[in-house]
Amino acid sequence: MIDFMNAADALAHEMELLDDVSRNPDRRHLWFWESPQCLVSPKSLSNKTNFDEASRQLENEGWPINLRSTGGDVTPQGAGILNVTNVYATRSGNAVDLKQEYDRLCSPIEQALGNGASRGWQPGAFCDGEFNVQFNGRKFAGTAMRIRRGKADRTRSAVLTHAIMLIDPVSLDAIAAINRFLQLLEEDRQIDPNAHASLPAGYNKSDFVSALKDAFDAQT
Repeated sequence: MIDFMNAADALAHEMELLDDVSRNPDRRHLWFWESPQCLVSPKSLSNKTNFDEASRQLENEGWPINLRSTGGDVTPQGAGILNVTNVYATRSGNAVDLKQEYDRLCSPIEQALGNGASRGWQPGAFCDGEFNVQFNGRKFAGTAMRIRRGKADRTRSAVLTHAIMLIDPVSLDAIAAINRFLQLLEEDRQIDPNAHASLPAGYNKSDFVSALKDAFDAQT
């Protein structure tokens, strides 16, 4: 099942899931969701002096700005984009290993994609990072993480990992909106639509989500 909701509500719900796992460390949430057209920005950019004005301009152009707390960079939401959020607790007494937790997120996506999947930096992609999932050498998924010390069990941490996946070819309008937002914020980078990939031809969203869910469930 894929939920459809406003990005602000979805981001708030992610934090609710993280809080739930911090209080109930034996629970796990695997959540697929989609959102109407918007941009999602890390809170760090809201410290820019011209952030409010840039946000107003983008909202007037049909791209409202939503803030998230998992770091990263500006990402789009809208048609053809699927999100997966995986929330769980570490084992008792185990220190959080960032690479290991990212592997728990990236490996199922790579398995669901099949041949041609890899991970790593992709210059020119939005929200570029070491733990991008790539398909045939271009970015398919961007990833982010948030960690919270357990409230019920201080020897365990609640981990929220999130991936934004390009089911359809990336929207040129979305890339233009990100670039305009970055320009208004006087950020010295621009996004290249050619740095991105989407699902392989003939592979539909329903089958991909089913394969992805199976790959995540195999971890438990």
